[in-house]
Amino acid sequence: MVWTMEITACPNCGSKNIGIGTLGDGIIFGLSSWKEVCRDCGYQGSSLLFESESEYTKFLEALSHQKKQIQARTEESSEKNPKQETDEQIKEKKEILDFLDETDKTPRSSEKRNYIFEFILAVALSIVFFIILFGSKYLQVNNGIFSQNDLFTILLYLLGSFVGVLIFFFLIIVFVETIYRSICIKKK
Repeated sequence: MVWTMEITACPNCGSKNIGIGTLGDGIIFGLSSWKEVCRDCGYQGSSLLFESESEYTKFLEALSHQKKQIQARTEESSEKNPKQETDEQIKEKKEILDFLDETDKTPRSSEKRNYIFEFILAVALSIVFFIILFGSKYLQVNNGIFSQNDLFTILLYLLGSFVGVLIFFFLIIVFVETIYRSICIKKK
C-alpha cells in the first residue's frame, strides 16, 4: 500500500489554508458553483491539488515571480503617468457614474404596502366562488354536502374551504399585480 500526499492550495495566493466554505462565507451547499474558500485571501472556487511538496514549491515560486512582474508593471506605469488618467480609467469612471445616476432615478416606494384592496377583492371573489359552487351542488338531485346531520362538521368544512380559497385568491391577485407593476416599470 502506497500512501500519496496531496496538498490543496489556493490558486490565487498559494495558501494551504483553503477548505469547504460555510454559510458565513456566503456558500450555500448544493446551490453554489464553488465549494472551497481560502481563509487568507477570500478566494472562492476550486483549489489546486499537488501530489508532492516539490510541485507545490514550484507553484509558489512561479506565483511569486508572476506577482513581482505585475507589481513591476504597475510601478512603471505609475512612474510614466503619475497624474494622467488613461482613457480606459476615464471611461470606466464615467460608466460607474452613469450607472449610479440610473439607480438614483429608479422609483422607490418607502411607504409600507397596504393590501386592503387586494384582500377585499379576494373576499368578494371567494364569496362569488362559494355561491356558484354550493348553489349548483344544492340544486343537484343527489347532493352529498348535507348528508351528515352534524352541523359542526358542515360549518368546519365550509369555513376551512372558504379560508383556503380566500388565501388562494389573495395570493393570485398580489402575484398578478406584482408582475403587472414590474412590466409597467420596465416600459417606462
